[in-house]
Amino acid sequence: MKKFQKVLSLALAFGMCVSMFAGCGSGSDDKGGSSSAADKTESSAAQSDSNEESTPPAENNDEWITLRVEMYDRSIAGFNVEDCWQLHYIQENFGDPNHIKVEWVPVSRWEEGTILNTQLAGGTAPDICMTYGGDLVQQYVDMGGIYALDGMLDEYAPDLKAFLGDNVLEYGQFDVGNGKEQFALPARRIIVATQVNYIRKDWLEKLNMEVPTNVDELYEYLKAAKEQNLGGEKTIPYASDLYSADPFYGWIYQMDAFIDYSQVTEEDWVAHHDFHYLLPGAKEAIRWMNKFFNEGLVTDYFGIENSDQTKSDRVNGYDGFWMGNWDAAWRMEDSFQIDLEKNVEGASYIACDAFKPDSEDKPHETYTAAGQYIFIPASVPEETAIAALKYLNWMCQPESLFALQNGEEGHNYTTVDENGIPTDLKNVDDTEDAYKLHATDGAPICNGFYYGSDELNFAASANAYPGYTDEVAHSLEISNTFGYEPISFTRTIQTRVDYGTTVISKEAELLVQTVTCKPEEFDAKWDEYMNALLTSGGQQIIDEQREAYKEGAYRGSYPMAE
Repeated sequence: MKKFQKVLSLALAFGMCVSMFAGCGSGSDDKGGSSSAADKTESSAAQSDSNEESTPPAENNDEWITLRVEMYDRSIAGFNVEDCWQLHYIQENFGDPNHIKVEWVPVSRWEEGTILNTQLAGGTAPDICMTYGGDLVQQYVDMGGIYALDGMLDEYAPDLKAFLGDNVLEYGQFDVGNGKEQFALPARRIIVATQVNYIRKDWLEKLNMEVPTNVDELYEYLKAAKEQNLGGEKTIPYASDLYSADPFYGWIYQMDAFIDYSQVTEEDWVAHHDFHYLLPGAKEAIRWMNKFFNEGLVTDYFGIENSDQTKSDRVNGYDGFWMGNWDAAWRMEDSFQIDLEKNVEGASYIACDAFKPDSEDKPHETYTAAGQYIFIPASVPEETAIAALKYLNWMCQPESLFALQNGEEGHNYTTVDENGIPTDLKNVDDTEDAYKLHATDGAPICNGFYYGSDELNFAASANAYPGYTDEVAHSLEISNTFGYEPISFTRTIQTRVDYGTTVISKEAELLVQTVTCKPEEFDAKWDEYMNALLTSGGQQIIDEQREAYKEGAYRGSYPMAE
């Protein structure tokens, strides 16, 4: 093993140039969960039994193991990643009984891919790593840089294996020549919903309009909002800027609604993963955006990444329509709705599904049931790898998971409902520093709150936004309607590694040029910039993904398959 590690460290040094794509991506599995959050207390004895089997106390062992765990640093005021309530709880309830010193290693959430790549290449990565970068994981699997876990899960983490379930675990399996092996442990994504359209409810009321259900009705709303300056002199009917890291992120929602599925085969669908703008009909969504832009209905800085300005416009009441994650309007980290209410009396956002050619439901891409990837670097000693699996196995016990996600009664919440679900979880800003926590980061085996069943999880997700429960539930319903699981691959798409960065830059050019050109130039611009994209590596990626389809080296399915 040590000889392998020396060779590995040299190989990993070349990993610094790897191109990284963050992947998120359907269908939850309820294996291994309790029937309700209230069962957390009844589960204590069962948890103790499980811990005796999976994480036996080391009371007679003077040797302690240090377990270094990557933890996202989101720069939350008063929250110390390396000294917080969650970490103290873990040490007291897991670490001390097993002679394992647990340390959290802070990594910026917004730079985690770059930082982790550097750490892996330099041999300084934590013992437990986590990332949303699926291509980064695939790259290091191919290089032999990630611990293979087959066999170890049954012995050291049987409860974790049951909790994640086969559907989720599949996303951490990769084929490096000997058949699929378990290299990563994908987090179980509790809510698979992705995006919705947001619209100003108070503007609709002023215009005496119903919520639009198709793009023609949306156009009438945007025009009327501009004509009546409903946001004042700075009215922005449709707010949108460029996300340069993934220019078509968010656009897949609109483009999918315009695709002519009668002309698309399952093979085409897999081959054009991340290239939906090439499928028949999809570019019509961009043509509509060109129309909006030319009529002054869209942010004038559309072609610039300007998130600070976008946020400022949103909370100051200038924006009338925008695209975002299903809970983006009510998330505490941006406080769009809360701050909007403070700045504009009676103002509010509601979710809708308006950017589509007609009023019928259209396919919506969801996330997969697997969230971020959790893995152990291959350089980690075996005894530490075992400790890592025991730690994650302990975490999925109902009592452990409940505490890590919800905190302590009297400090993070005061009341629970009939199912034992907290009804008044505090915003992190309103929590005393000693009890501040980040639920999903501190319990990375879950993307989202888990209370034992889909029904309870959905209810709790809406309850997590006090004062907006109905609005959030409605948004969740819209985003889940006609949802489909996106495609991913079980082997490296090498052309994506080779050309991915270039293709992304060409996508930005395509989107900006076709949205901001004159309407009569749209088709010519589309052909020009699409050709540049395809000849810069796009076609090679599509061709290789088509080959992966023929090999069966993919996950996911065609949403319109009969």
